Amino acid sequence: MILEPSSPLTFIPFNSETLKETLRQINRLVASGIIEKYAIAGGIAHFYYIEPSVTFDLDLIVAIAKEENTLTPLTEIYDWSKKNNFETLAEHIVIAGIPVQFLPPYNDLVKEALENRQEITLFEEVTYILSPEYLMAIMLQTGRASDKERLTKFFDEAVYNNDLFEDIVIRFNLTVQLSNFRKIYE
Repeated sequence: MILEPSSPLTFIPFNSETLKETLRQINRLVASGIIEKYAIAGGIAHFYYIEPSVTFDLDLIVAIAKEENTLTPLTEIYDWSKKNNFETLAEHIVIAGIPVQFLPPYNDLVKEALENRQEITLFEEVTYILSPEYLMAIMLQTGRASDKERLTKFFDEAVYNNDLFEDIVIRFNLTVQLSNFRKIYE
């Protein structure tokens, strides 16, 4: 179940059909040339690798196909949503009942994570997801309480390449954060 805490969409049923239709629409954005590439991130990406927990939306890291004003990089996506009669709710576009947040890569780690995304099939729809090693590094970098909780689950439950994870940690200067995390959570 996806929850949106402060909106009219308090309880959104999360099922295979709603996610399948949402992914189908996102793939249409790619086919239309508005988005160059994307990857599922955030809570729904975590569900793919670890035991599910509550999330509020579907987070997508997106590379925009055209050069656009850096102050409004998502204008074409919001224009597309209006043309297709998708409701907007704050920064989200509600597609098939699921609030979707489109996020341009906001730092070098996220840019590299998007470049190294993995192709998967969910509910018979081809889609892309950040790898567990990059998700773990992003959680370490972000450092929110919810990220630390999920990172603990990743270490315990996810199948990941530890050498790759350690390489990412070193290259993005996250060794202190990892050391501090391990002192507290392991």
